[in-house]
Amino acid sequence: MKETIGMVVALPGEARALLGRRFRRKASGFLHGRTVLEDGTELVVVQSGMGMDNAFSAAGWLSEEGVAVLGCFGVSGGLDPGLGVGDLVFADAVFVERDDGISLVWEKDGCDSDVTFNFEAAKGLTMSWGPVVTMRKPVFNAAGKRALFDRTGAVAVDMETAAVARVASRSGLPFFAVRTICDSADVTLSESIYPCIDQQGRPRLPHLFRLIIRKPLLISHLLRMKRDFTAALATASQVRCCLMGVRIAQG
Repeated sequence: MKETIGMVVALPGEARALLGRRFRRKASGFLHGRTVLEDGTELVVVQSGMGMDNAFSAAGWLSEEGVAVLGCFGVSGGLDPGLGVGDLVFADAVFVERDDGISLVWEKDGCDSDVTFNFEAAKGLTMSWGPVVTMRKPVFNAAGKRALFDRTGAVAVDMETAAVARVASRSGLPFFAVRTICDSADVTLSESIYPCIDQQGRPRLPHLFRLIIRKPLLISHLLRMKRDFTAALATASQVRCCLMGVRIAQG
């Protein structure tokens, strides 16, 4: 019997990239979908919304559903200058921002990881192992990314991974995280765009229209962001291939 893999994603685009539109609303408010990979492994994907609180709740629901392993997938900001849009990062450590600083939440146990991926099934895979850091707010500018890279050594930054790792630890479940780079380390994003997106990743159109009227040059910026977001999520098919035949260590 194949194991069930539970994965948390934050945004609708990330969910569609993994599962298409096979989603329905759960009583808890989360959208989730199930599919069976070609090798018979069941994959359950939950769309949590942005941020650690949302991701923690979604991962908790997956744990209660009895999945064999908890993971997360989604777009990230690149901190390592060597990473480009669409490059995949498989986390070997996860850091988190707390009130008293940044601390380690999870670390891969050397070569004997709880989860072993089927990299041979993914063709043309551009990937690397590296630490990921989870922050409370996005890191918008290149200077901030560089400072965070120098401080932590993390190669990618997001807003959800550490919360999923925490639930996995509390539940005694194996954990993994795969992030795809959406904005590279040298890219500065406009902070004014962030309030134009709600916690579910949906555009707040009135805010967005007012912003564009005030700053019409942002249109080209938004188009580039959309292009890079699409390119980053094109790697989802490779992630699905890596999950086929995944081996999960038994505790």
